[in-house]
Amino acid sequence: MTSEQEKQYIVAQRAMGKSFAQIGRELGRGESSIRYVFNHCMSKEPKPDETTPRMVMGTKIPGAARCKYCGKDFTKSTLGGKRRFCSDHCRNAWCNEQKRHTPYSRVCEQCGREFTAFGNPHKRFCSRKCFANSQKVARAGQYKEMR
Repeated sequence: MTSEQEKQYIVAQRAMGKSFAQIGRELGRGESSIRYVFNHCMSKEPKPDETTPRMVMGTKIPGAARCKYCGKDFTKSTLGGKRRFCSDHCRNAWCNEQKRHTPYSRVCEQCGREFTAFGNPHKRFCSRKCFANSQKVARAGQYKEMR
C-alpha cells in the first residue's frame, strides 16, 4: 500500500522529469508499481481543498482535449478510449493526409512497358497478368532443366 506522501513524492518527481525506474529505485519498488500509482493519482477526481497532481504536472482537466487535425478543444467522455479528433470529418481528413503515396516510375520485367507504382519502389510487374506470365515462364524453364 502506498501512503499519500509517497504518492505526492512520485507525482513531484515525475514533474521534475525523472523516469518511473529512477523513482522506483529511490523508493525500493518496481517500475510498474510506480507507474500504476502515478496513473491512478492522475486519473482520480480531486477533492475541493486538495492540490491535484494535474496542477503539479501542468496538464489539463480529464475531459478536455484538442483535436489533432483542426486544433479545436472538445470534450471526451471518461469511459471511452483515447479520442484524438473532435469529429469523424476531422479524423477522416487527417487519415487522408497521412496517405501520401509517392509515385515511382518503373519498367515491367515481363512486358517491358513503363508503369507507375504508388508507395512501393520495388514493384516489378505492371499487372497481375504479367506476374502470372513470368511465373509460367519460370516454371517452364525449371521443367526443361530437369529433363
